Order: sequence, then C-alpha cells, then structure tokens
Amino acid sequence: MTPEVVSMLREVTPLAMAQLVPWQRSLLAMSDQDDLRAFLLGLQYSLPGSPPLLLARMSRDIPSRTPILAIDLGWPGRWLDLYRRRSWHEVDPVILAGAGRPIVWSDELVPQEGDSRRLRDFKSACKRAGMMHGLTYIADRDECRVIISMIGESVEREAYTRQMLSLLLPSLADVAARVLARDARMAKFTDREREVFDLLVWEGLTQKEVAKRLDIGLSTVKLYLKNMRKLHRVKTLSQLAYRVAAVEGS
Repeated sequence: MTPEVVSMLREVTPLAMAQLVPWQRSLLAMSDQDDLRAFLLGLQYSLPGSPPLLLARMSRDIPSRTPILAIDLGWPGRWLDLYRRRSWHEVDPVILAGAGRPIVWSDELVPQEGDSRRLRDFKSACKRAGMMHGLTYIADRDECRVIISMIGESVEREAYTRQMLSLLLPSLADVAARVLARDARMAKFTDREREVFDLLVWEGLTQKEVAKRLDIGLSTVKLYLKNMRKLHRVKTLSQLAYRVAAVEGS
C-alpha cells in the first residue's frame, strides 16, 4: 500500500472502502497494457458522465519531459494536437504540479497576476477548448512519471467521486508505471524475439521446444536469446526475465 493511500484512509467512508475492494483486486490481476486499458474503460464508465480519460508517461529526466500518450479514452483530438504543437507541457501548471496528490484543474488554471505571456495563452486556450475542469493524478515511479487525467466538473466537485479517485489513483499509478515500463522494455525486441521470449518465459518451454513450435533451428533460438541478453546486459534467461517482465520493474 502506497504512502499516499495510507494518508487518505482516515477520510474514507465505509461505503467508499467497500466499493474500492473489487477495483483493488482487478489491479492486482493486471499484467499488460490490454489489462490496463480494460481497467480504465471500466473506471471511466463507472464515473458520472463517463468522463474522457487519459494515461500518459514522461521521463523523469527533466530536459526530456515530453509526455508520451499511452492510453486515450475520448480525449479531444484537436486539443491533443494543439498541446503537442505548442509544447504546452512546458508551462501547464497541472503537469508541473507536485506528484502524489489529486490536482484539481480549476484551482491551477485561475489567471494569476504573475503569469508569463505563454502561460496566459495556455490558460486562455484551455478556456476556449472547455478544458478548465478535470482531475489529474501524477506519480513518480522508478523510470518514469505517470499522469492520469480525466475531464469534467463532476470529477472535481462530487465528494464521493473525489474520495474514491483519491484512494484508487495512487495504486493505479503504481500498476501503470510497472506495466508501461515493462512494455517499453519489450518494445526493444523484434517480433520474432518477442515470440521466443514469450514461449521461454511465459509458457516455460525449453529452447528445443521453442525451435519446434516456431519451426526454426535450435541455433536460431540461441541467437535470438543471445541478442536479447546482450540488449538488456544480462547473462542468463532468469536475469532477462526479471529485467524485462518482473512485476516490480527494473
């Protein structure tokens, strides 16, 4: 259980806790990005008005903090295009807010006397595009910063919704960070290497059995495995499996 969750438990009603249990069980069973998308879809439809929802990640290396969209569930396409073109992540006060707490958009987007011209432009664009209300949770986890956002006044204003999200989002961010980091490591493999890896690690086949399943030579399987070990700088299959597929990440 994350520190953020522990700090919120005292404020959660018994009803909210009861509703939270099945969501937490689903998180424990999550293993890949398809599971993550399915979970987010379920969460979206359970919230009032089914608010548009977005999951993104950023490098924790500040100079290269360009958000990478991981899952988009109804986010306005024109806004995403404009956001990317203008590199507004550099001034967005929601993105720049501290990690570890729910961030209410309308609190951050109020015009301030000391705003730079670029920040004023951003806030004006938010108002024109109807992007003034929403909720974001940011978590710094290992290799990346995870951003979970949803649009709408209801996620800001409804006390029960806020309470549920405040308790659920930290755990969701933990799982998302692990899944996205693992997928990023798997993406370094070729399609055939990924097949070999899955058969060796997930199905537990021997190298000879993999060769027979894929109708390739044993020496080819060994070459694929050698390349994957070299790519991730490990010496054994067990080390490779931990490096790439371990639930806890690297």
